[in-house]
Amino acid sequence: MRTFLIICIIIIFFLCRLNPAYAKDFTGETIYFIVIDRFADGDPGNNPTGKIFSQDKSEWKLYWGGDLEGIIDRLPYIKSLGATAIWITPVIENTEDLYIYGDEKIAAYHGYWGKDFKRINPYFGTMETFDKLVKYAHNMGIKIILDIVLNHTSPTGQGCDGAIYDNGVLKATYSKDPEGWFHHKGITDFTILSESEWEDKNLFDLADLNQENSDVDKYLKDFALMWADRGIDAFRIDTVRHVPCKYIKSFASEIYAKKDIFIFGEWSFGNFRNKEDREFAEKGIIKFSWESDISVIDFNLQKAITDVLAENKSFTLITEALKLDEKVKDPSSWITCVDNHDMPRFISTAIANGATEGEGKKKFEMAIYLIMTSRGIPCIYYGSEQFIHNDTPSAWGVGGEPYNRQMMNNFSTTGKFFKNINKLAVLRQENPAIGRGSQKTLFVNDDIYVYERELEGNFVLVAMNKGKSGEVNISTLLPDGDYKLSKEKQKKVLGRDIKVKQGKVTFKLNQYEVGVWSFIKK
Repeated sequence: MRTFLIICIIIIFFLCRLNPAYAKDFTGETIYFIVIDRFADGDPGNNPTGKIFSQDKSEWKLYWGGDLEGIIDRLPYIKSLGATAIWITPVIENTEDLYIYGDEKIAAYHGYWGKDFKRINPYFGTMETFDKLVKYAHNMGIKIILDIVLNHTSPTGQGCDGAIYDNGVLKATYSKDPEGWFHHKGITDFTILSESEWEDKNLFDLADLNQENSDVDKYLKDFALMWADRGIDAFRIDTVRHVPCKYIKSFASEIYAKKDIFIFGEWSFGNFRNKEDREFAEKGIIKFSWESDISVIDFNLQKAITDVLAENKSFTLITEALKLDEKVKDPSSWITCVDNHDMPRFISTAIANGATEGEGKKKFEMAIYLIMTSRGIPCIYYGSEQFIHNDTPSAWGVGGEPYNRQMMNNFSTTGKFFKNINKLAVLRQENPAIGRGSQKTLFVNDDIYVYERELEGNFVLVAMNKGKSGEVNISTLLPDGDYKLSKEKQKKVLGRDIKVKQGKVTFKLNQYEVGVWSFIKK
């Protein structure tokens, strides 16, 4: 009998290794996403000099001076927000050249134009600074998520011509590539919805890495493990939609075999209301979810939230978007967001659709509260808690890149929105029904959305209204009793007091009002 049990344990161990299910569990976390160059300048001594630096911050696509030391200095602020993990843009050494596109001057301030994946960007700090960030964050109970790129290096034809180095040793440029480190198949035509078009060609003019090359394969896995050895807790993989799914699976398997780490990727969606794009996106993401062994950012839900709250569509689009959960591997491990560095900030989008700034802020609060109380892992883009936005028109929409990458200029912890985010982040840690529970829609129409989440006797009830004042009368799984502001297991977290009697509750919701009530089984 003892021998049989030992054999079973060994089998279970190897089965877990074969199907790691995203390794480290992040479902209780709240992520704070930082563009390093635009957060805080903790060490002016490492700022760039010359044409790639805009000291007065007037040129939006050049370096502005943010660095790792600046993040370290602001760890108490991030902690007080309630964030339990920090996602930072890539820290690897990038091309140091200035790139010219028509009248635009662009530098690699964002970190996504890598040159040497095994060295750190000197404008962000040293390896010692990075280690200090990881150590200090961990001492405060905050995890570190490192952004990495497996798809490309830098632009071709300019500057260093997509050059890739291995710890200081040049391996190839796009024009001089005898060992085949890059694909040479032209530029992606986004109107062609095929895997080969999106995976094997240059994304815009970025030199596309050839993962089929064994040297490239080893290089990418080695550099990731090198950074993982420095104690990080997760990787976010950029542009995974443009990397073959089988390679992502191979990469993840290698990392999981050696590190207890969480991995998620950016598999971007098309227009949520465009049938052809939606079908292509859903087909791709369903396949990717089952076959890649990593989690993804939930752009499906993000687009629905934007449609509903920023573009004044019906709340029924949220329930429609959540139907995709039935087809994917583990939506509870998906990363949810309202906006990020690649799209206009939510408030800018709301204003572009007719909202006043005040209305845009109210709508934005609702959007954040929605992702904070829904399945998945919420990710808050830096500055959201301070309502920062810049509504300058751009090629990517009102307030789009680069105007969605402002310098963080307000670190106040006294705002009501800031404090409410903290309350919901704490609730996510306390009540497992939010991150891992099942969700049921109790009432939905164009303006009102009421849902509850349940897991093993733990419950959360959420109600929100973007229209005129209205009354809600529903049945709920919340145990009977008064839900007021308290530290008891049965409490109001946001909104008004309610009373549940015989499984029913009636309450009023004013415009832009949100209520969150929790019951935690002790």
